[in-house]
Amino acid sequence: MKTLVAIPALNEEITIKQVISAIPEQLHGTQVEVLVVNDGSTDSTAAKAHEAGADVISHGRNMGLGTAFRTMLSYAREKGFHFMATMDADGQFNPADLPALTKPVIENRADFSTASRFMNPELMPDMPFLKKWGNARVAKLVSNLANTKIYDATCGFRVYGPKALERVSCFSRFTYTQEVLIDIAKKGLRIKEIPTKIRGEREHGKSRIASNLWRYATLSVEAMYSVAHGHSPWRFYGTPAFSLIGIGVLLDVFTLSWWITRGSISPFTAFGMGGLFLITFGILLILFASIADISASNRKMLEEITAIETRRIREKLNH
Repeated sequence: MKTLVAIPALNEEITIKQVISAIPEQLHGTQVEVLVVNDGSTDSTAAKAHEAGADVISHGRNMGLGTAFRTMLSYAREKGFHFMATMDADGQFNPADLPALTKPVIENRADFSTASRFMNPELMPDMPFLKKWGNARVAKLVSNLANTKIYDATCGFRVYGPKALERVSCFSRFTYTQEVLIDIAKKGLRIKEIPTKIRGEREHGKSRIASNLWRYATLSVEAMYSVAHGHSPWRFYGTPAFSLIGIGVLLDVFTLSWWITRGSISPFTAFGMGGLFLITFGILLILFASIADISASNRKMLEEITAIETRRIREKLNH
């Protein structure tokens, strides 16, 4: 069996070679190969990754971390890998932690494992208060959307087992960490968080993802909303739709009763108009829910086809 260690990189010539060189050649009996997705670097990142022995796929320009993840995922599927670990190229993650992170997945005790910076207070990284607060809020939101407790939703140090490789999907261009967690949880795959000591801040340069916190927060929420409503369209559209219709009907019934008994809707004209507006808006939301439900069904069929094809390729290449 084979494990792919996949690393997205953007202008990481200072650290990329050191990171690759520290990756074990084997992990719990599986042969390790390294892939670097060079996401539009303008320095010597790609050349240094080649020198360190990694395969390199280069994007012609910076496409975003989410796109880099899809490139890594496609490579792992097409090459028949059983497992895929992802880690950053900036040196914040220690490759020596890969055995602990991969162990539950390779031993089939989990379908997906992720390093957790905040699960064990003794391993809490040294980082600014605002980042810690933001990570805690994101983890709480992801936990609610995924219906499972998550301590660290933004760490990219992860391992995907065969089922996760077959079934996971990601559509965001900007990032993938929160979206993938929700997607995996919604699909009923087993998630394991591993408390891990991780460097809180980059040693060289600034974060490529979280340098602008407001932009990061906005795009992350957009990605989380997209995947969550894709899995549960009636929860996101149907529930408020029927609530609005119910309130609108009550307002209009009250207005109608007032007109029948008093011969005029005054002074409750606004109630009648408001009720009609709420009913109309509720009906529109029901239409949105129906369309989203059809889209979700199509997505599930495509994901099932992808899973079958991934298994077929793996079996063909490993026999």
